[in-house]
Amino acid sequence: MNKLSESKMNEYRDAFALFDKNFEGFITASEVGNLARALGLNPKQADANRLSGADKEPHKKVKFDEFVPILLDLEKIQDALKVADYIECFKCLCDHDATGKAEAAVLRNLLIKMGEKLDADAVDGALKGFEPDADGNIKYRDVINKVMEEASK
Repeated sequence: MNKLSESKMNEYRDAFALFDKNFEGFITASEVGNLARALGLNPKQADANRLSGADKEPHKKVKFDEFVPILLDLEKIQDALKVADYIECFKCLCDHDATGKAEAAVLRNLLIKMGEKLDADAVDGALKGFEPDADGNIKYRDVINKVMEEASK
């Protein structure tokens, strides 16, 4: 837990306190998923139950110090799912041959024009260090991993 900022820990502590209806210093394990959702995640209930122990003991009590590592694990699961979603998206949009590569110019254009609009400088920054191969293609999985890594900092 030492890698979390004080403000993040305070945010988690405040949210935890809202779910601790009886002010006893714990919530039930079955509430962990709802608390994670209140903090902006969207975990599967099965994942939250498995990590919190609610799948085996629904009325198990979870203290704040136990909750934070569960929340961090739920974030990791969610990030892994995001990467898979992004890869699938790029496969559909610009990798019709399933090579794991996309034309650099097409990839750049997609990032500038689709979804949340990015300016050319931001896209160039994201693609910096990924030189196209002889055919002008970039491995988009590497770009996704870099962007996700930067976003988690």
